[in-house]
Amino acid sequence: MQVGAANWDIIWHGVVNVESFFTPPHLVLYSGVGLCLIATITGIVISIKHNGVLKKQFSLFHKIPNPLKLVALGCVIEVFSGQFDSWWHTNFGFDGLLSPPHLMLISGMLFSIIGALIGAHLSDTQKKFKLISQMISYGILWMIVINFVFMFTLPFSEGQHFDFNPSPTVAVVLGSILPPAFTAIIFYSVQSLPFAFRMTFVAATLMTLQSLATIISNSYFIGLFPLYLLNLLVPVSLDIISFYTKNNNKSFDILSNKDYKRIIFSITIAFFFITIYFPWSVNMFKVYFGIERITFESVIIFEQLLWKFILPVLMPVSFISSLLGILIWKKFYGHQKLINMFKVVVRY
Repeated sequence: MQVGAANWDIIWHGVVNVESFFTPPHLVLYSGVGLCLIATITGIVISIKHNGVLKKQFSLFHKIPNPLKLVALGCVIEVFSGQFDSWWHTNFGFDGLLSPPHLMLISGMLFSIIGALIGAHLSDTQKKFKLISQMISYGILWMIVINFVFMFTLPFSEGQHFDFNPSPTVAVVLGSILPPAFTAIIFYSVQSLPFAFRMTFVAATLMTLQSLATIISNSYFIGLFPLYLLNLLVPVSLDIISFYTKNNNKSFDILSNKDYKRIIFSITIAFFFITIYFPWSVNMFKVYFGIERITFESVIIFEQLLWKFILPVLMPVSFISSLLGILIWKKFYGHQKLINMFKVVVRY
């Protein structure tokens, strides 16, 4: 609810000149914050009851699992960001994408979903429910991380009193490197899950949120919905190939090494970030290239960028940044302090 409504809010700002905090996207978003807070408090109460009595200082704190502490921290940040956002609208009216309360809100979302993902990973609950929980969490984490990048790259941050729009050069550099790198890292991690169509499930999670919040929520993009769904063919095809080569590696020698296969598949999905994250993806680059088109003309922006930037420049950069992102993540994920903190089982 939170991450979907956040994207809906961007579209809402594009259609309506919003000067009030009380809008339908905000209602959905902060309802999600309220549900997250209720779930977190429930989880803390259950943890304290099940872990018995600890005769040490801050015993209650030690009874709460570390992942749940991350979720709780995220919820606290989100609650305060709501108050901050209401105050900001009251005093400064219309705000842009990158306003302090919005940055605070998405930071809280990030903490919450990372805690939820780790908690699902460590859970002793039913295997099928655990797998589904992890895949949904990966999809939401993917969307939040990319939205974080958009905050510092999209030219939508000029409010009534403050202009936080990024430098066009910075937007092009960050927008070219970070989305494919984060996408590759997400899908490299996803492939450790023992589920046949794991990449498809995670991609479908993000695409469902993006479709509801951005594609079909307005008359400008609803006609693109069938084309947008074609993005799902990429993870479906990769899942089928992964399943087929699992017991038939002789047919695909390069895929006989499981880690190579995970890297190749992750980079392949990262290549399509420009269409998966449409329309926001192409809007990161329009100012740098002097394209004076509004968000609802993103198809035209895509056409103007395709041959002079996306294919000759963005695709090679995506390959390099995706590969480097995976290599850096593998090094970071094996860090002993991180493993000990969350008791994470590292799978290669």
